[in-house]
Amino acid sequence: MTVDGDPVVDLVGFAGRLRIDGLRVEVARLSTALRALGAYEPLDRDGIYWAMRLTLCSRREDLPVFDAAFAAWFGPVRSASPVVPAPRAPERHGEAAGEEPTEDGDAPRTDRTRAGSAERLAPPPPWPLTPADHAELESFIQAFTSAVPLRRTMRRAAGGRRYIDVSRTARTMMRSAGEPTQVWHHRRLHARRRLVLLLDLSHSMRKHRGLLLRFGYAAVAAAPLSTEVFTIGTRLDRITCELRSRDPQSAMSALAARRMDWDAGTRLGSAVTAFGRLWGGHRVVRSANLVIVSDGWEYADPAPLVAQVSRLSRLAHRVIWGHPRAGEPGFVPYAPALKDSLPYVQLVPTPDATALRSLADLLACPTCRPHCPRHREFRKWSVPT
Repeated sequence: MTVDGDPVVDLVGFAGRLRIDGLRVEVARLSTALRALGAYEPLDRDGIYWAMRLTLCSRREDLPVFDAAFAAWFGPVRSASPVVPAPRAPERHGEAAGEEPTEDGDAPRTDRTRAGSAERLAPPPPWPLTPADHAELESFIQAFTSAVPLRRTMRRAAGGRRYIDVSRTARTMMRSAGEPTQVWHHRRLHARRRLVLLLDLSHSMRKHRGLLLRFGYAAVAAAPLSTEVFTIGTRLDRITCELRSRDPQSAMSALAARRMDWDAGTRLGSAVTAFGRLWGGHRVVRSANLVIVSDGWEYADPAPLVAQVSRLSRLAHRVIWGHPRAGEPGFVPYAPALKDSLPYVQLVPTPDATALRSLADLLACPTCRPHCPRHREFRKWSVPT
């Protein structure tokens, strides 16, 4: 969180981090923390720390978890005691918007970056695959190959009883003096429907990173010519080429050696906008199954992301949004980007390998909805808007 940033957006993002680490952060506590942040003027890092710690922590056991999360999210804290909010100073005219004097009162600072949005271009640690991971990969590949999503093409072949082949029947009639001696039929051919995966590998999704990459590898291994896999975080990266390796360990090693935006912040709006600009008008997206796996936390304005999701829903066959916590009891989409995108997507839970295998089977259902008899278990995954 920065002084010139949006405190509501930054507070919601940090609260999501605390929930992942095990702290119970309710909406009422977020409201109290927001009022506490408004009491500090100017709002520095120490004030942010104590305002959040005093409002979001309710037990002594929460303090080490909160301190670790705050240090990873905002950086270390200098003060060791609570900072008393200073009285609000009257607004001084003539200062540029977004500029504020430094601690020594000299020059204004304008080079701040919003927490949770900075890139971290560095290769991650190696990912050795265990025997359990190989078994999980085999189960994913079997799920993709057992249920194949198909789409009708414009090509035709002889056969069937539904469509009359007018040209061939007419040629036969011309050879028999205009008598309809035989009526020929044709059928529409089908092809495998394309699959596009947008996997969120930001810091808030770090616990599911390995599982999502194995899921993406299995999707490419099942259909290498009709599957595209991208990672979204603070930027868009295409990892389809690395996942086309025959050896899964070689594919993971190639990803680990690539300088990508691993374990960084989240700018889903810019990443999905780049995807729509580069691939939205391409045949990759048109009539394809588009799957977005993310927790939906966006640290910028969610309007560009919602606009792109709306546009992609009109281009693709359908858009499925996988959320790690969507299947939990009492789940409510607090993230503004996810909440505003619900009219254009089908929300499904993706917490573990079992849910991802069900997702692979869901992709093969042509018009699956929560009331589909083939997937009755999807009823509990529907979320009220």
